[in-house]
Amino acid sequence: MLFKRFICLLSFTFCLLLAEAQSLPSNEGERARYSVQIDVKKAYVSGICGMLFEDGKLKASVVNEFGLSAMDFEYNPQKDKVKIINIIKKLDHWYIKRVLKRDLRILLHNLEHGIYKHENAKYEITYIFQPLQPITEEATDNGNTN
Repeated sequence: MLFKRFICLLSFTFCLLLAEAQSLPSNEGERARYSVQIDVKKAYVSGICGMLFEDGKLKASVVNEFGLSAMDFEYNPQKDKVKIINIIKKLDHWYIKRVLKRDLRILLHNLEHGIYKHENAKYEITYIFQPLQPITEEATDNGNTN
């Protein structure tokens, strides 16, 4: 029962965690957005991950479909390490965070190469990332003309 709960929460977090349209942000100020779905044996999770490259690190937040923040993390490409900054209480356990960090690192490498799907065979978790269209000024203008 606890293991199933762990897998459901893990997949929920990852679902929210990864996705953007083009390539992974790698230059100062670049942004990306991804729609994410994480499937486990009897459940799935979906949401959006927003990413920003700032101060030499990739900073990301995963938000579920209800707008609740599931996790904030940063990736240091020079050290090739993921650091979880903030995570929901149900996932705030060392063994869950260890799996998340490992999988996030692999996912970020995949996204860098344009691969939007990853399968964790050990925990039977599938991650699917769909790029979202970039936000443009026209989209945020709401039809107002200056």
